[in-house]
Amino acid sequence: MKEKIEELQKKAESEKPSCNEAPKRKADAEVKRVPMDAMRRTISERMKLSWNSAPHVTENIKVDVTELLEWKDKLTKLTGHKFTMTDFIAKACIDAIKKTPTVNWSIDGDYIIQNKAINLGIAVAIENGLIVPNIKDAGEKTLLQISEAIKELGSRARENALMPEEITGGTFTITNLGMYGIESFTPIINPPESAILGVNAIRQEPAVKDGSICARSIMILSLSFDHRLIDGASAAVFLSDMKKILENPELLVL
Repeated sequence: MKEKIEELQKKAESEKPSCNEAPKRKADAEVKRVPMDAMRRTISERMKLSWNSAPHVTENIKVDVTELLEWKDKLTKLTGHKFTMTDFIAKACIDAIKKTPTVNWSIDGDYIIQNKAINLGIAVAIENGLIVPNIKDAGEKTLLQISEAIKELGSRARENALMPEEITGGTFTITNLGMYGIESFTPIINPPESAILGVNAIRQEPAVKDGSICARSIMILSLSFDHRLIDGASAAVFLSDMKKILENPELLVL
């Protein structure tokens, strides 16, 4: 009997995991290790490059879009073309860039690239990631032309039918998470660009208008920028210009 007990003890000791060996768990069998696909690998590399090379700063501003929502509906009814909030934000962004062009520039080593053309990127969520087609020479286009370009590029992005030149050469990006109810976030700059505008959800908030308290439609814009090139004051001026334009929507069609 003594020999049997000693044999069982030795067997139990031999089956114990060593201090360098992690104990096996049932959950380990449920973990699946898969390689990144080409798109996720590209996104991963570009986001790492952006975050490690550009000192990100994000500024936020509240915008009252009550009149803009009414303007959008009126313009859609008048023209028969379905305008979206992204269309108006894109046009306001272009007009604000013209006043603060540094947000449209980029850095290449020890040089500043002063882009004259505004190639406006609109981030599009697709099944396996994110892609940013851009509208070439957006600063030369009307509100209607911008709206048509956004719709057309977005549709072809989701169909995986974009041309290489349509996803390269961008100078500024807009990314919109408002449809998911996000109220504020810190978008990561799309390199080699130096700024990106995040668009958030529209919420009803109490506000004072003409001496009375009333419900207003409020949206927050979040601008992330490369602080090596863009100063905080310049970013603030850009956002203030956007606020002024969006709160006076008649300026968008001038």
